Parts: sequence; structure tokens; C-alpha cells
Amino acid sequence: MSRNAKWRLGALLAFVLVAVVALGAGAGLSAMHVAKKQAASSTLVDGTTDSVVNIDPAGSYDLGSTTVQEQIFQHLLEAGPGGLTPHPVLATKCGFKGNLKTYACTLRHGVKFHNAHTMTSADVVWSFKRVVKIKDPSGIYTLLANLKSVAPKGKYGVVFHLKAPNATWPEILTTGAANIIPKAPYPFAKLRSNTSKQYGTGPYQLTKYQPGQTAVFKRFKGYWGKTKAKTDNVIIRYYSKSSTMKLALQRKDIDMAFREFTPTELISLGKTGGIKVHKGPGATIRYLVLSTSRAPTNKLGVRRAIAYLMPRQTIASRIYHGQVKPLYSMPAAGLPGHIDAFATKYGKTPNRAKARAALLAAGAHLPLSITLWYTPSHYGDSSADEFAEIKRALEAGGLFNVTLQSAEWATYSKTLGTQYGAFQLGWFPDYVDAENYLLPFYDSKSNFTGNDYKNAKMDSIMAKEQATKSLSKRLKLIKQAQQIAANDAPIVPYWQGAMIAVSRTNVKGIDKTLDPTFIMRFYLVSKS
Repeated sequence: MSRNAKWRLGALLAFVLVAVVALGAGAGLSAMHVAKKQAASSTLVDGTTDSVVNIDPAGSYDLGSTTVQEQIFQHLLEAGPGGLTPHPVLATKCGFKGNLKTYACTLRHGVKFHNAHTMTSADVVWSFKRVVKIKDPSGIYTLLANLKSVAPKGKYGVVFHLKAPNATWPEILTTGAANIIPKAPYPFAKLRSNTSKQYGTGPYQLTKYQPGQTAVFKRFKGYWGKTKAKTDNVIIRYYSKSSTMKLALQRKDIDMAFREFTPTELISLGKTGGIKVHKGPGATIRYLVLSTSRAPTNKLGVRRAIAYLMPRQTIASRIYHGQVKPLYSMPAAGLPGHIDAFATKYGKTPNRAKARAALLAAGAHLPLSITLWYTPSHYGDSSADEFAEIKRALEAGGLFNVTLQSAEWATYSKTLGTQYGAFQLGWFPDYVDAENYLLPFYDSKSNFTGNDYKNAKMDSIMAKEQATKSLSKRLKLIKQAQQIAANDAPIVPYWQGAMIAVSRTNVKGIDKTLDPTFIMRFYLVSKS
């Protein structure tokens, strides 16, 4: 073989070797790219401006805590997704026994908690008893105010004995007060700390929680249910400002956001490529709580004057750009039994003449000084604008002299009813029934607001309503309760909103969890 031929053969072999190496390197890079893409799609990152009070089910009554809990814990019965009628989850069947005061459930066998403990009736009984025992100031225990006792019936049976008949007890079993925990890790008389491990039976288990920063979940491999979590990992990132969260979504630092952008931010995001605004049925409301024992709202005329002046339509249009609707009763519009009780009593638009007359009849010296409290970020960054509008409406015509005060939720939630006489709150339903917008606010035994409202006739109506099997008769009582609530005005409702989430367009499944329960079920959500 000539030197030239040897050189050509060597060059050819070298070329083949380089090509093979290059091909292998390319395949490696491609595999790395696929692996990175798969890893990215297996982790869903959500943003929120909500905060967490307590992850322990016995210690919270706020949506930020509930959103975390819903991924971890489950109930004997649950409502949604889809139909809202309570259906068995950790139970296989439940029902009243003979009357509306005894309710029994048969438990599902073989359900594992995240700590590998198998659920029995002892765990269920412990879960309910400790909520009542701890009686946390958050108020979640008030949902169990009608519970007389709960006892095991063998290893897989539970019997609830109620103080009074309660037709909606199945709905109460779907609430945060009825989350099921394993007995051993949770002390009976005190809360488990947020930084401790939490154990439920849900599709996700909490692996890490950093207050004010992140909550990290991973799919529970021992989950008993048929519907497994669609994404391996979920991370919730907490933001103090919605503007920062908006930028994170635009930069793809987060995949989605559930609560809460300002109306102008939602409009802007709706026009941004690669981003989708999801909107579902809504039963969330905002309302102003007025103390019946603290001056000046301890006088009925003052409370009625505020009701006459509430600028619902202006707030809905000017602040929220039509994304919320004026609300004229505590039960959300669209729920069976809702009536526009405040519109009937006070009109749909502010009436200064009638407000003035109510104040003068109460012996007030005008302008009457009053302090209104709100929380600046917990219900979204629009709260300041919202209360500026309320201040403007109350001060028009020289009727009130309003001082606005605010506090972040950690402080705000601890001082309701002890320092504030008039203050903002929002409501996301525990269960989707008009009763849930009345009982926790107006019944003297269940009222969690701390406004000291008591009305014997209201208590009687609510007791009758709970004890009534007939839906049509129950709805008549619910309407009567709304009329009394409007007349006494211890609370002034002013708007109702939808359930809204925003995501990148590669995120799927969000619309399946948007319903009046207001539960974000991350196990239904995935991304490509």
C-alpha cells in the first residue's frame, strides 16, 4: 500500500472515529436535554400572595392554610371536583340513623397515612376531639359547635352524636374542621408546629415548609386512591407583592399563580402571550364586620348608615373593572335561598339622606369619627384601593370622618374582635350551602367574627333551619335569616367574586378544579 493510500485510510478512520464520538456526544446531549425537560415537567411551581397561619388542621380558618392542607389531608366525605354533593372518600358510606342527631360512617380499609400508619376509627375520633379540645382562636372549632360526642364503632366505624338536629352535617364533614390525621404524632391539647412533619392520607405529602417562602410537596407513593397526582412535585412560593409574582410568572420562574393578582394585573396578564387566565364559578365574598359592642358601631343607626352608604357598584367597576359583582346579602348570589336583602332594605346605590337620618336618630354628632381596618395583602393588593373608596363614600356629605388602618394577616387575624370595631374580612365557603354564609356569622354559638352579635330570633331560625329535612322549608328559613341580618346590619357584604388562577399555557387541568368549593386541587394539574 502506498504512503498516500495509507494516509487516506488513516484519514478515513480518523473521520469515522470523530463522527462516532460526535454522534455519541450528540446523543448524550440529547438525552440530557430530554432528562432536564422531564425533570422540569415533573415539578409544578405555584405562586401566591396568601400566607399560612397553621398547617395543623385544628389551628386555621384561612384559605392560605387550607390550600396547603387540601394537598395533604382528606375527609370522610368531600365535595367536588365536579358534583358538589358530599360523597364518601375516607368513608365508604355515611348516613343519619333514625333522626338528624345521629350520624354514622363506615371507614375505608387499608388507607395509609404518610407515616405508614393504617387509618382506623381511633384516628378519626382523635381528629374531631382534638379540634374541639384545642379550640384555637382561629375559629375552625366553631364548625363543630353542634358535635356532642364522637365514638368508634369497632375498628372501622364512627358514630357522631349531635346536640341538636343538623341536616347539613354531611357538608360539615367536608370542611377543614374534619380533616383526618393519625393519632400518635398529633398531641391532643396543642398544635403541631408548622415546621414539624405533617401526616395525612392525601395524594401529596409535605416534605418542606419555610414560613413565608415555600411549601414543597411530593407525590405520595402509598396513596390509596385511584386518581394519582399528575405531577411528581409541587412547590408553592409565597410573595408579599402581587407585582413580584406577576414578574415571576412572566419570566417563567413559576408555572401558575393561585391568589391573588390585582384587577389591572389580571387584565395585563390576559393580554400576554404564553399566559392564560382561568376563571371558574365563584362563591367568594368580601364584607365589612361591625362590632355590636364597641363604639360607634354598637349603635344600630350607625351600622345602618354604613349599609346605606356602601359603594358596591363603584368598587366593582372602578377597583375591580367588573371582575367582581355587587353583593347584597351574605350568601353568594346563585346559591339556593339567596335574596338581595340589603338591596331591599337599603337600596342598591348609596343614599346619603337616609344615612344622615339614621345617624341623627342614633344621636350621633356629625361628622362621626370611625376607624376602618383592612389587611393590605391577604385579600389582594386591591384592598387599599377598596377601602379608600369606602372611606370616600362614608365621608361624602360630611357624615363620617374615617381613619383607615391596616395590618398584615399574621397580626390582623389575632386581633379580630379584640381591638377592631369595624374591619374587612373575606369568605371562602367551608361547604357550598347558603347556611355556611349565615351560621358562622349570625348564630351566637357559631359566630367567629368577634363582633358580639346576638339575636334570639336569629338563633331560633338557624336552629330550625339545621333541623329541617325539607329543602324548600329550609330555604324559607334561610331567607328569613337574611332579612334579620340586613335589618340588624352587624355585617355589611359588598362584593362576590369568581375563582381565578393564572398559568403558563403549558399547564393543564386547572379548569377541572375551579368550582364554588374554592379548592385548588394540585393533583389534577400537570404541565408539558
